[in-house]
Amino acid sequence: MARWADLEAAAPELAKSGRELVDRFRFVYLATLRRDGTPRISAVEARVAGGELAMSMIPGTLKARDLLRDPRLSLNAPLDHPDDPNEEFKLRGRAVEVADAELKAAVATAIERTSGWRPPVDWHFFSVDIAEAAFITWNSGVMRMSRWSPEQGVRETERPVAVL
Repeated sequence: MARWADLEAAAPELAKSGRELVDRFRFVYLATLRRDGTPRISAVEARVAGGELAMSMIPGTLKARDLLRDPRLSLNAPLDHPDDPNEEFKLRGRAVEVADAELKAAVATAIERTSGWRPPVDWHFFSVDIAEAAFITWNSGVMRMSRWSPEQGVRETERPVAVL
């Protein structure tokens, strides 16, 4: 698994494109696993701070409890309106609860800078250990995907897709 800084060093264009979507949307879709193994999808604010992709959550929320019990996750910076560039950023990995006060402060400051509110220090802060990241575009009937993992590095895929 890898930190965001590792993704930036190994796949700078993919990391740049992914970060632009995360910064633009501010909220990403977070998929966690419920106690019974079914998925839970939640919107969370994510920011890059201190070389980490991180997020904060209200204590006691189901999504935070999910991650404390089973840290596996997927994040998705969603598609925007169909007239927009049709870009998507996906990431899977594991949540790591942040104990470092400096990183918590950096994440809180990044959220405050863009959202105008600051998560309290007693909230849950999680960084993401990245197993795989992908940036996908759909344009003129062609899907292009740049994928990265620590084990396999960057892989590029392009294929036609049916347009309905």
